[in-house]
Amino acid sequence: MTMKFIYDLSWDTKKILERIYKQSKHHQTRQRAKCLLLSLKGTPIKELMKIFEVTRKTIYNWFSSWEENKLLGRYERAGRGRKPKLTKEQEKQVKEWVKEDPKNLKNVQIKIEKEWDYKISKDTIKRTIKKFDMRWKRMKRGLSKSAAAWELEVKLPKIKELKEQDEKGEIDLRYFDEAGWGMRACIPYGWQEKDEPVILKDVEEKRINVIGVMNVRNELYYEQHEKNINSEMIIRAC
Repeated sequence: MTMKFIYDLSWDTKKILERIYKQSKHHQTRQRAKCLLLSLKGTPIKELMKIFEVTRKTIYNWFSSWEENKLLGRYERAGRGRKPKLTKEQEKQVKEWVKEDPKNLKNVQIKIEKEWDYKISKDTIKRTIKKFDMRWKRMKRGLSKSAAAWELEVKLPKIKELKEQDEKGEIDLRYFDEAGWGMRACIPYGWQEKDEPVILKDVEEKRINVIGVMNVRNELYYEQHEKNINSEMIIRAC
């Protein structure tokens, strides 16, 4: 018959349980020792269930283990405990499968069952890939190709074609560029009273913009403007 409470522990046994509860490296062992000590004080099973967040059956199993094996009952026997479902090599393979399909672990489960003929939970897969510092987070949108790759593949061949047309006299190939700078002077330093700073008169900033086109024969044409550059100015310069 399963005990509803723990009775009559010797002083030595009680001290050992207290030491196990405070010093054991294993969470489950500490839980069991604490449960026995609380039961010794008359804590009802319903209260123990709430404290340790376990079922009534689990509490009874702890008591039965104590009744049958005393202190040995609170330690996991050799061979017990969760066995690793995956070898080190399999874990690496799972990581690669997840990288191939990072949004859906269900497909990884299917591959595992097909390849190794056993089922594995998504939680186990998550624990496995976390060993490799993989985390669930928002992906980033990127370019299909890097800027350098795009230039090599698209822009450079096109420039070469245009140069050949220019050499044949079919077109007048020119390169365009623009630059601009403001004419506002820098604000100078000067001696001032602490609470009476010197206020300079604000003047409208004069800005100069320059556009220029040059062909492959180094023939340059440029225009200087004090207004914003627009498409008509660019067309006229070219």
